[in-house]
Amino acid sequence: MLSASSRRVLQCVQEPDWLIGRPCRFVRPFSIAQCRQHQFNSVKPDPTADPPGADSDDLQRLWQLCCLDTAQAQALALGEQIAAAGGADAAWGWMHVALAHARTGERQASERANQRARQFFADDPKGLAWCDEITAITLRRTGDYQGSADLQRDIDQRQGFERSQLMLFMAHNSRAITHKLLGHADETLRHFYAALRAATATGWTGPRITALCNLGGIHQDLFNLDDACAISEQALHAMQRSGSYTSWVYTCANLILTYHAMGEPDKARAMVEQLLTKTPPSLMPLLRGFHPYLALGHLGVAEVDAAMAYLDSGPAETLEDGDGQAMWAWLRARSLLAQDQAPAARAVAEAAVRERQLAGHAEAPYTEMQLTRVLSDACEACGDPAAALRYLRHSQQRYEQLVGRSARARFIALEFTHQLNDMQRQRDLAVSSRRSAESDREKLESLNQALRKQVAETEMLHARLREQALRDPLTGLHNRRYLFETAPGLLELARRQNTHLCVVLLDLDHFKLLNDTYSHQAGDMVLQRFSQLLTNMLRRSDVICRHGGEEFVAVMPDIDSDGAEAMLERLLQAVQSQRYELGGRRIPSGSFSAGIARFPRHGQTLEQLLSRADRALYAAKNQGRARIEQAPRTGFGSLV
Repeated sequence: MLSASSRRVLQCVQEPDWLIGRPCRFVRPFSIAQCRQHQFNSVKPDPTADPPGADSDDLQRLWQLCCLDTAQAQALALGEQIAAAGGADAAWGWMHVALAHARTGERQASERANQRARQFFADDPKGLAWCDEITAITLRRTGDYQGSADLQRDIDQRQGFERSQLMLFMAHNSRAITHKLLGHADETLRHFYAALRAATATGWTGPRITALCNLGGIHQDLFNLDDACAISEQALHAMQRSGSYTSWVYTCANLILTYHAMGEPDKARAMVEQLLTKTPPSLMPLLRGFHPYLALGHLGVAEVDAAMAYLDSGPAETLEDGDGQAMWAWLRARSLLAQDQAPAARAVAEAAVRERQLAGHAEAPYTEMQLTRVLSDACEACGDPAAALRYLRHSQQRYEQLVGRSARARFIALEFTHQLNDMQRQRDLAVSSRRSAESDREKLESLNQALRKQVAETEMLHARLREQALRDPLTGLHNRRYLFETAPGLLELARRQNTHLCVVLLDLDHFKLLNDTYSHQAGDMVLQRFSQLLTNMLRRSDVICRHGGEEFVAVMPDIDSDGAEAMLERLLQAVQSQRYELGGRRIPSGSFSAGIARFPRHGQTLEQLLSRADRALYAAKNQGRARIEQAPRTGFGSLV
């Protein structure tokens, strides 16, 4: 039977599809190595979500993976990949690496990654807030609950940046856990409900189911069993549809305890059967941590031997805290009592009570109630009515405490429902009043998109026209205009770095005779083939231009005159070995002559260097062509 508040909450919050599994408080968190055995791969992007820094598909995916406990190994790997790639998203990559390590308890690795993220986020208040959220998680996991709460309070008071719904969800969820550890039940419940509201607003199913799981868990802790059962069953159904079996195991275990507390042992036993038959083989080792829950399901229907088989594994390896030890002791004592071993049952239960008192473990009223109740029964069976009465009174006190908590939890649930309904009405009014404005805005956006498209097309056209203006249409090489725009910068760079630079002037030999004898078409073909050889045989750093007619210029940085001459000699051999044919007619191979001028020996400007290279070219022509000449050392000596 669902409570009225539970039905109203489930009407307001639709059933989600995915989850972050909430580990039962009695069991260690799932490790990254175990996560790799059963990764959750069905993450889908949701356009309604608004995470910070979501500038790439990988980062969008990472924001979703960080909300899935079953995908922490994937989140860590993807975060490291984004961080290593650098760029605008690197800061968020480091932040996610820190978050993944923090959630798996690897403090030092988390702190190192968090420090890297802070360096990137130096001037980004939102990024620094996320880093501090991770620090708060680390403080909480190391036992500094108050320090975590103080830091979270400081984050909440900061101004100057907008908090996305995902950020609000993770903040409220983290604050709820901190308050729970501090024993603040009301604040815990209110923050979990606020986390549910923000999770629903993100449009992402992972946060929504996480919020439902946490609400189911806290209502169970507060003994509000109707709401705990309804919300956990809702989350369980969604998890089965999504295939998130790791978190499904946790929720099944929570429901076993809830069904037992509600006096429905058959349901608890059926849930045990689901765990044993539906858990994937890769996750079966995980069930070892849930042996007390499996034992509870069997014990409720008087299957004592099966319960003892699970309890014989002991609490030391599978249960992490005093509450877990108390649960194991309660179930073992109850099983021993069912086997008429009252003294042994009393010894187990009394040892657990003493251990809790000495260690000062946090309260767990339901477990403590059950522990003292079985101890009372064991004392009575042992013939010690005074001790039995004392423990029975203690058990009754814990029961009254639980009833009070349950009533308070139901009140807060009802309060949240009213707030949610009021927000829904306000939203509907705002949506109605903005409809006309939205229509106008859409039209304006459409016009802006058309304008942006036109501007982009115009810019592309300008770029093409500029490229065409700087290229020789026949050879595809740059032209004189490009030469005189680019060369001064190369000369200035050579001057500042005190490096070599050569300017080479090349001229095809007997080109006019070729045109007159074999046609201009043949001349064009030779020019194109020569331009292709220039491009292939000179370096990519060299600027090659058609200077006019059959004349070419190459500006060659970081090379001296001898190096340039050697390169041109190889080019000359390649040109002389070329064979041309046009329309079935053989065309004789050609050659070129070249002159080399070196900066700064032969000039400080492009014009001076071209003049000296032209003289050297003239000398090459006079000496028989098909040769490369360097400008003599004389001239412009005062410029060296």
